Amino acid sequence: MAMVIWIAAGALVGLIGGPAGILAGAVLGGLVAQLRKDGQQTASRQDQRIAALEREVATLSRRVAAITAPPASAGAAPAGPVEEPAPLHLDLDLPPLQTASADVAAPAGSPPADDALVPAKAGPALPPRSPSVAPLDADAPDLDALYLRCRDWLLGGNTLVRVGILVLFFGLAFLARYAVEHDLLPPALRLAGIGGGGLALAALGWRLRRRRPGYALTLQGGGVAVLYLTVFAAFRLYALLPAGAAFALMLLIVAAAAWFAVRQDAPALAVIGTAGGFAAPILASTGGGTHVELFTYYALLNTGVLALAWWRAWRSLNLTGFLFTFAIGLAWGAADYHPWHFATTEPFLVLFFLMYVAAAVAYAWKRAPALGDPVDGTLVFGVPVVGFGLQAALVHGMPDALAWSAAAVGVFYLVLAAALHRLRKPALELLVASFTALGIAFLTLAIPLAFDGRWSAAAWALEGAALWWVGLRQQRRLAAACGLLLQAGAGLLFAADLAQHPGLRDLAVLNSAFLGTTMIAGAGFVSAWLAARETRWPAWLQAVGHALLAWAWLWWLGGGWAEIDAQVFTGTRPAAHLLLFAASGAVAVGLAARLRWADLQSAVALPAAGMLLAIAQVMNYGVPPSGHGGWLAWPAALALHAFALYRADAHPARGLLGWTHAAGVWLLALAAAQEVGQRVATLGWGNGWETPAFALPPVLVLALLTRMASGARWPFATWRPAYLVAGAVPLAIGLVLWSLVVLPLADGSTRPYGYVPLANPLDLTVIAALGTIAGWLRRARPQLEARFGPLQPLQAGLALVAFIAANGSLLRAVHHATGLPWELPRLLAADTTQTALSLMWAVLGLGLMLLANRRASRPTWVAGAALMAAVVAKLFLVDMAASGTLTRIVSFIGAGLLLLVVGYFSPLPPKQTVPAERAPE
Repeated sequence: MAMVIWIAAGALVGLIGGPAGILAGAVLGGLVAQLRKDGQQTASRQDQRIAALEREVATLSRRVAAITAPPASAGAAPAGPVEEPAPLHLDLDLPPLQTASADVAAPAGSPPADDALVPAKAGPALPPRSPSVAPLDADAPDLDALYLRCRDWLLGGNTLVRVGILVLFFGLAFLARYAVEHDLLPPALRLAGIGGGGLALAALGWRLRRRRPGYALTLQGGGVAVLYLTVFAAFRLYALLPAGAAFALMLLIVAAAAWFAVRQDAPALAVIGTAGGFAAPILASTGGGTHVELFTYYALLNTGVLALAWWRAWRSLNLTGFLFTFAIGLAWGAADYHPWHFATTEPFLVLFFLMYVAAAVAYAWKRAPALGDPVDGTLVFGVPVVGFGLQAALVHGMPDALAWSAAAVGVFYLVLAAALHRLRKPALELLVASFTALGIAFLTLAIPLAFDGRWSAAAWALEGAALWWVGLRQQRRLAAACGLLLQAGAGLLFAADLAQHPGLRDLAVLNSAFLGTTMIAGAGFVSAWLAARETRWPAWLQAVGHALLAWAWLWWLGGGWAEIDAQVFTGTRPAAHLLLFAASGAVAVGLAARLRWADLQSAVALPAAGMLLAIAQVMNYGVPPSGHGGWLAWPAALALHAFALYRADAHPARGLLGWTHAAGVWLLALAAAQEVGQRVATLGWGNGWETPAFALPPVLVLALLTRMASGARWPFATWRPAYLVAGAVPLAIGLVLWSLVVLPLADGSTRPYGYVPLANPLDLTVIAALGTIAGWLRRARPQLEARFGPLQPLQAGLALVAFIAANGSLLRAVHHATGLPWELPRLLAADTTQTALSLMWAVLGLGLMLLANRRASRPTWVAGAALMAAVVAKLFLVDMAASGTLTRIVSFIGAGLLLLVVGYFSPLPPKQTVPAERAPE
């Protein structure tokens, strides 16, 4: 809040000087506020450093005292007068506080920890400085380092002098404007006075360069800026100098500033001189002149910047020139550019682009011996982004001009990367890789630009991936975060543009919609792969990598799905979608081992996901899966699914892989059921054929699975529990539910053939389903008991389902034999139905009890007896109501005879006396 008040106050005071005064006052107000805010922080840091140094001196004093003290004798000391020890004089010549990278001498006699370390002289060594007082690393993140350097320049050292030189510079600029507006002095005299003041500042600064270096550099920088202002005013405002002479003088000033900076190794002087040179035409502008003059002047300034970049690796100078050049160019273009300016503007844009690419190369060349990663990410990636954005504005409305521009930039970067690679300089490998990535990115970008104008989102995605790579490589979190934000912004921008222009898909695949989603997905895949390979960052980076991988799959599969919907006939879409998912998953799993990318193995589930979506689509359309190309897509998808499972078999994340094996079984059974059921339904033979047609394929799959799962080959040898438990349990549950659901729904009609009880398709399928489930329970007993415990409850439940199914079969037989309508209430109310049920229950009870007697199974006998008891209860509670009818008489007599047979042939088995663990089954 305080800073806002100071800025507002400065702007209010500057209102006296017009718009420029408002800007200058706001800047000065912000500077004063920042000075007030950071003054205490700077003093606090200095106090901390002094305290740390005092602690180090105290530590050294104690160590020296311990070294010089005589050792204690083992025996008694000889008698005699004790002399007063001479006072210890500690004469330490402490070196100035070094940077964090300065070497620390090792204690005498200790072996050096590294070949680069030099053993110290004999005597106590200085301990390493505390990390709490270490200065800031020179390779801090870009924006943070730039802010800290600017603040340290302004607030470090003699702050008053630096603020004063800024105020003086603005004052001279406003003095020049005021003199022009009020015609106070002849133009030549005005300029001579201002120029003389600049020369005086520069000369005084040069004279004081040895005694007061910081003060001297500030004066020299202000003098250079004033000289820029003087020459430009003489040329532009008063026409006192011809263009050639003015530019010659400016070039001389640039050279002088460069010479001063190089001689004194003072990047701050170079930055001040360069900033003053760039600001001069803005402050002294009267609205006249042309952009050609302005850009020619800036070209000369940038020539000086480039020369300094070659002699000194001053990153701050490069960034200053880059920001001023392109910011002022952007401001002019937004306000005054027209298409007829293209011929006089394009050469300057190309020139500035080449200059700052050269500056990035020079910086890497000079910094290569000192740094492992010498790439200046701001210049390397910022120049093409900003330059290409300005180029897009210049060529707006020119057919295919932007596409050709992207292609030219891509070729330029690839040629430059090849030229640098031939130098065989290992320290430039990162720069070569960066230029190669940019070249490929712009060549890729040229393709969609040739069709429509969705270049910005794709460019953001590619540049975001490049920034993410550099951020990971150079351990710069700010650059990495910017890369992620660029990719997220690219996705949002592309989605918004696609929603406004959904019809731009005239050419299959080679259209901006599909290529754009492909490039966004590609950037996401590359970013996720880079995150997976990075081991120096915290563990949370892996979560970011997973999110990037999901983001990439979303764009790739979503873009492919949308392209299929736009280009493919409706009936063929399920097959095309299936191939998209299956092929993507198989290719990804195949590349996972080659790329050493474990996270990519998760794509093993994509073929199964594609099959599920395809089944949902064909069920919605009411067609068999093999229709409209499915006869080719489904075998291919199953083969790709098996390939992906085989390649991913060694992946450590076996939980997902096991469920994927099981999902393949479910989907195969579901697809086969849909295929056979839809084919039979088209015949119109009735539900006696159609209903079992949907259940027969799962029955066959479960039977085949039960038989093959005991084999010794892949995949059953490795994934036997996955197939016998996770794969088979849903099939068994589905078949049980189907056996119950068909009871009230299907009457078993078998047109054009007659109905035969138990020998009709529906009854045979129910028998096959329940029998297959029983066989599966027996074969998979070890795996099932390990997962669910004892199987007796499951077997009892299956027996109950079989009993219900038998009743359903009897009801269907009564329906077809008597002609009663297929309505359960009316069927159950018929005497014939009740008699048949009583006799069937009695027969089933008799069978169970006879079987129990043969196997000596008391539980089975009890179940049969319970069924016979139910028959007796039914006779007296239900059938007794109509005992006068012939059918009820038959039921009583039949049930009674069966009870007599049971009592004779199947008495109650005795209780088992053997131990439980040895009891027969």
